[in-house]
Amino acid sequence: MSDRRQLANRTNASKSTGPVTENGKSASSANATQHGILSGRLVLENENPADFQHLQLDLQASLAPVGAMELMLVERIAITIWRQRRLVASETASLNLHLNQRGIVQGINSELDRTYSSESISEDDLKPYDIEQERWCRTVIEEIEELGDISLEAIRNGGSLLLIQLKTEADENQVELDAYIEDYAGGLMQFITELRLWCQKEITAAEQRPALIALAKQVEARRMLLPRPALELLTRYQTTLDNQLYKALKALRDAQEWRLKSIEACASEVGSNDVQAA
Repeated sequence: MSDRRQLANRTNASKSTGPVTENGKSASSANATQHGILSGRLVLENENPADFQHLQLDLQASLAPVGAMELMLVERIAITIWRQRRLVASETASLNLHLNQRGIVQGINSELDRTYSSESISEDDLKPYDIEQERWCRTVIEEIEELGDISLEAIRNGGSLLLIQLKTEADENQVELDAYIEDYAGGLMQFITELRLWCQKEITAAEQRPALIALAKQVEARRMLLPRPALELLTRYQTTLDNQLYKALKALRDAQEWRLKSIEACASEVGSNDVQAA
């Protein structure tokens, strides 16, 4: 080849950027793999083919297969390990679904026999309680109990939080405070009664929250194991994969031992022929 042609080849090669399309990149990622009969349809759409190729290449480097048969056995080992990884991912995903907030709430309601009750637990009941809101409710109840008479004048004179709450609701309705109380169904007495009941409910929820969260942790701990049917299915599949891995490794070891013995026999025969010839 002339110097001019060599220079042109090097120039053209330097301009090449490799495959551009996704299909081209996927094909080139397997260029270093020496075998691929068994793994052609193994990788799912949500899995990365390059990860499997790296696993296969690592196994080839450590197990040192020679020839098509040993390469195919290494590939079978890679497939089994790949499926074992997928099994672990499947179990993890199943546990995450089993441990989601909705499942925990269902477990708590079942433990408390509130599944179909109006007092059933919701996901909001498992959130950390607002301590400031609890203090606000207790203070409001104290102010209500200290009122000598239920009147707007008494609230203006002594009930700071009550007055603030009344003004807030009046402002939200865009009316004056007196007009808001006058239009309120049941009047000021009904407003005070409803507010006190709401505060008492919030205080009860705050007092029950630690026990409820503790129960949620117990339910979560119990759900760290999959239900028996799913666990038995995963166990059977794991046993099957373990057996396949053991058989593939044994077949590879037997093939490599047979190859080495054949080489030794050939070498011995050659040596014996050389001696006879001498």
